[in-house]
Amino acid sequence: KILAIDLLKIKKIENIQNLEGDFTNFRTQEQIREHFDSKVDVVLSDMAANTTGNKNIDSIKTGELCKESIFFAKDILKLDGKFVAKFFLGSVFNEIIKVAKETFKEINIYKPKASRKESKESYLICKYLRI
Repeated sequence: KILAIDLLKIKKIENIQNLEGDFTNFRTQEQIREHFDSKVDVVLSDMAANTTGNKNIDSIKTGELCKESIFFAKDILKLDGKFVAKFFLGSVFNEIIKVAKETFKEINIYKPKASRKESKESYLICKYLRI
């Protein structure tokens, strides 16, 4: 099963269920959990807050989404599960890394070559939940 969450209204894609909602809302997270009857192998978060133009505020808001998705992943992932999330480098970077290290045994930061050099966009890649 694949569950795609998109805050924008998009045309339905075959073999995918779309859930529209605010991820920071407990009920939205419950709807995601209810979709699966067991723990999952991967949690992939490409969430980003609406940008304001202020890179510091934008990195903080998206960083908070990243941390929230780590907490969610801890609850829904299998022990050997993988987690990937987008975030923007900024003042919350150390907090994100701290939460990731407390949650996963292995973490890496990746900036895709396709990403513009001036972009603060990076990806957090984590493996193996800590018990």
